Formats: sequence, structure tokens, C-alpha cells
Amino acid sequence: MKKNIMTGVLPALMTPLDTEGNVLAELAGPMVDMYAAEKADGLYMLGGTGEGAWLSVSKRKQWAEAVLAAAKGKLPIYVHVGYNENLDDSVELAAHAAKNGASAVSSVGISERASLDENVAYFKRISDAAPELPFYIYWVSMGKTLTAGKSIPAEELLNAMDAVPTFAGIKFTDSNFYLLERFKKYRADINILTGFDELAVCSMLMGADGNIGLLQGVTCYHFKVMYEKFREGSIKEARDLQYRANELAEFYSRPEIGNLPGIKALMDRIYGIPAGYPSLNGPYGAKLPEKSAVDALVDVFHKNILTVTGK
Repeated sequence: MKKNIMTGVLPALMTPLDTEGNVLAELAGPMVDMYAAEKADGLYMLGGTGEGAWLSVSKRKQWAEAVLAAAKGKLPIYVHVGYNENLDDSVELAAHAAKNGASAVSSVGISERASLDENVAYFKRISDAAPELPFYIYWVSMGKTLTAGKSIPAEELLNAMDAVPTFAGIKFTDSNFYLLERFKKYRADINILTGFDELAVCSMLMGADGNIGLLQGVTCYHFKVMYEKFREGSIKEARDLQYRANELAEFYSRPEIGNLPGIKALMDRIYGIPAGYPSLNGPYGAKLPEKSAVDALVDVFHKNILTVTGK
């Protein structure tokens, strides 16, 4: 398979839900159009921000179908298919994503109990279910979900992944950018998209091709300007934009807000898209922050974040 390198900013897409956990599929179009206007290079859906771990297979399919239909001809969509105790569900979701026009599929490892061989076999099953799509590992926790709880050298993982014919890249949610650089050293064509929004500039210095993350869900254009400033060599300007984005990240991390409830509230207040509530089954429950906390969050947003369509 030819491995195209995706670059730039791919916001992690939230899943809009009502208080009973129903998917608000009608919001796919407005969300896709907003991200296209905010200069996104693509979207990554049903990972942590999209609450894939807390949604049923049927709801994940419903949201994927709506987004993929809305994004056709507008944005490439990467669909995360993991988090399943029944690995057949991941295979089913990968085939579904391919059938409905996804640009790539991705998955976390099985668990911290699974060996590298077990994970490679699992990833190969996903690859076989979507043979025309690039496959991305969702790397977390020093890769410990890939090797029975142990860290793994970059070259060892890359050699093992030769068994997965569609392996194209890594969503690298880790702050160890030495490993990122080693991945690039041993496989220059690997596509690495980092998931630590607060360290995006650092990751680019070490060779990341782009970024995927929750914070970008409401700061897409801000990150796109940061990315372009970095690429043109305006490092100080890019760093200053990173600092400003981190003001928002620090604020929404407060216990009275929470990052996912915070970006859902901002999607409504800044972009006029009522993204609903977090999942009933997730860590936040179907709750949003109090109005006073959201008001303060909106103030921090306006003081720091660049937008095209925000209000």
C-alpha cells in the first residue's frame, strides 16, 4: 500500500449526545462545515474525545455514517475502531468505516495484558477488514498497551508491524518525543500525528507530521496558524500561540469544568453548535459545567484563541 503522509491539524471529533445518550446525528453536517471553515486538514473520530469506549457498536456506526456522509469531498476522516472486549466488534467497525468512505482506520492495543504478538494479530484482522485503508496505531502510555505492560523500543515495534500490510502511521499520544524521533529514524515514511495538544510545537521540533487532539476540537484554526508559523520558520510566533492555547487547556482542566465537558460547552457558546452532553457511561456522566464556570471559560477562550467562524 502507498503510504500517504497526512500533515497539519486533525481535531479529535466529539460525539454529540443528548442526556439519555442518544447520538445527535443531525449535527454531523454543521460540525464538518465548521471544521472545514476553520481550516482543518482532517478529523479523527471515536477515540477518547469521541467517547468510543463508552458507546455501543450501533451508536458508533450511526455517528460514523453521519460524519462520513457529511464530510464526503470536504475532509478526510480517520475512524477509531478499538476499545472492544469482543475484538470481532473492532473488525466489524473497520469494515463499516471502509464501506462508508473513511480515509483511514485506527485502534488502541487490546489491553495492557496483551502481548505484542497478540496485538499484531489483532491489527492484522483490522487491516484485512479494511484492506484499502491505511491503519494507524493509537499509541498511549509508552506503548504499554501493545506489549503486556512493558515499554517497547521503536525499531522492535516497527519490525513487528511489517506483518500488517496497511500499517501507515501512529497517533502518538505520549510526551516521549525521543521515541517519536526514533520511529522516524527507522521508518522515514511513517506518518506520526501527535495527541498531546499542549506540546504540539515540541512534537513538531522532533519530527511529527501533524497533530490530533481534544483541544483542537475548539481551537482548530489557532492550531493551523501555529502549524503554519512553525513550518515557515517563525518558531517564536508558533511557541507564543502554543502558550496561548495552553491557557485554555489549563482552565478547562479545572475540576469544576473538565476537558470534555468544557469543549462541548465551548462548541455551543463559540461556534453555535449544541454538541450536547458527555456519555452517560463515561467519566463525566451526562453533565456540563455550571454557567458561571462556562462564562469564565469563554472569557479565557476569547482572550487567547484565534478563530475564523467563532463568535
